[in-house]
Amino acid sequence: MAGTIDADVVHGFITLGDLEGLRAFAPLNFDWSQPLGEDQVPALMRFVDSHALCESAAQQSDNLKMVEWLLSVGADPQQRVRDDFGMAFTFGKRSNPEETEIRVKCRGQSAISLAFAWLREMKKCKGNANWTKPEQYLKQLISLFSRSSSQQSLRSTDVAVPQSIVDLWECMRDLAASHNVIFESSDGEVAANEHILAVASPVLKAMLESAMTEGTSRRIQVKDSPSSGISLFLDVLYTSSTREDPDHKTLLAALDLAHRWQVHSVVQILCTALHSMIDASSFVAIAEAAALKGLETLVRACASFGSTDEHVQAMLQKGDLPVAVRKLLGKPEHQSSEQQDTKKRRRFRSS
Repeated sequence: MAGTIDADVVHGFITLGDLEGLRAFAPLNFDWSQPLGEDQVPALMRFVDSHALCESAAQQSDNLKMVEWLLSVGADPQQRVRDDFGMAFTFGKRSNPEETEIRVKCRGQSAISLAFAWLREMKKCKGNANWTKPEQYLKQLISLFSRSSSQQSLRSTDVAVPQSIVDLWECMRDLAASHNVIFESSDGEVAANEHILAVASPVLKAMLESAMTEGTSRRIQVKDSPSSGISLFLDVLYTSSTREDPDHKTLLAALDLAHRWQVHSVVQILCTALHSMIDASSFVAIAEAAALKGLETLVRACASFGSTDEHVQAMLQKGDLPVAVRKLLGKPEHQSSEQQDTKKRRRFRSS
């Protein structure tokens, strides 16, 4: 009975669009795979039904915030309604419902497949209807769904580690007496243990075992990276965590080092962290790094965000994005041949 009451309360707050209430009352161990409401559908279906498509831009913005939270706590955009679910959604222009009405069957659909089904029907422009606003809303939903799925795939190989083990490795990270390798950054020095570095990175192992400067002096120059980036790299290497609150620039600096030194586990952890930091202000830096380093899951997340974000699309149209980011978004290196600088050919004489 308690589970039913919890489900009814959760469904009530979702129906009201009350995110704060939902956060406060949803049980920490709530099973988000259970169907909700009288129709017994997955939690995310509410945000792709015909009612949601009719809502105001402000309400749809609130919907997106709630969807983002639901995804973070475990709601699955690929969870399907039951096969015997006979309901179908209809949607049309109030000014001309008969000519513009489109219909989508719900049987066997998930939230993400239903969103794509709506978009397919809207592209038919039945009755010459303009569906620009609901299409934009659906694309933003799909972007959230795909980013969530990418993050879930990265987390799928994680295992639980007792806090005592993390504390032990944090002590090792802070044990200055064990630090016998110095990284010389652009703004200071950071120390670490050579054995940890050699086990984690084949690149650092080769450097430390060589007869070159790094091997003999135990000092590695990383002048193109700030000390905060090196420290974050080491924090994640030792404990898969950090007590700092790094911004996306520091994460990218640490990612560059992890990628350069072939510490793939740290690369994966930092990619996951960067997923949640993709927004209009960080997009270009994260997308360019992902594209140049060939980080597929991060590339997909950036492409998904960039394809629906108005700020990014405006930059794309103006030609203000780096070449790698333009390619990531499926565009040519240059907007048009006229924008490319025509170089004069230098001629040489035979005599």
